[in-house]
Amino acid sequence: MISSNSRYAANPVEIVTGPDGNTRRVIVPIAPGPIRARVIKYRWNEDDRVDSVASDYYQDPTQWWRIAEVNPEVLDWTSISPGTIVRIPNAD
Repeated sequence: MISSNSRYAANPVEIVTGPDGNTRRVIVPIAPGPIRARVIKYRWNEDDRVDSVASDYYQDPTQWWRIAEVNPEVLDWTSISPGTIVRIPNAD
C-alpha cells in the first residue's frame, strides 16, 4: 500500500507474474521529465553505497533518493562501477 503522501502516490500499480509463476503488485515508474537542479559531480568509489554518500552530503542516509532522482540512468545502485561520475544535488 502506498501512503497518500508518498512521492509514488501518483504512480500506477500493476500486477506482474514472476518467473516462478507468482504474481505481485509493483509500482510502475513514471518517465522522468526534465531535471533542473544544481549539482556537483562525484566520482564513485569501490566501497561507496548510495545511502552512505547521502549521509556524507546531507547528514541523513534516508535522503539517498535525492541522488537517485537526478541520476535516472542508474538503474541499480548496488552495482555501480568505480570511477562512474554521478550527480549530487546541492543540499540547499
